Amino acid sequence: MIYSRNTRLAYALGFSIILIVEIAIATYLKTGFIRANLGDFLVVIFLYCLLMTVINISVKNGLIITLLFSFLIEFLQIINLTRFFPTEYKKWAALVFGSHFSWLDILMYTLGILTIWGFEYARSSRPNSQNLQERK
Repeated sequence: MIYSRNTRLAYALGFSIILIVEIAIATYLKTGFIRANLGDFLVVIFLYCLLMTVINISVKNGLIITLLFSFLIEFLQIINLTRFFPTEYKKWAALVFGSHFSWLDILMYTLGILTIWGFEYARSSRPNSQNLQERK
């Protein structure tokens, strides 16, 4: 099934809103729960919305791809991925890829995916909904 224009627009809107929130978190908050944990929770929702905006895949595949990608980036932090970047890009690389591995980040990614799944499930359970059934 090809996504309806409204569905793609909803994902694009979610992507845009979360992008603004993530930029605000990265710009104004240097420490604390929101910076350390909420940002990781939101980033999987952000990535999922981006993926679902640009690629026509099922919700299940979107959730799996987003979670695996997030886990991959987190596990790459074990090898200190940012050390491979030139000095002038290390700050940006650390912002995008992170700088250290954390099991709490893995938990936040998982909770973010479960939240998305809950929203998608609720949306597909509404009367006259075709979203999940047709996209499987």
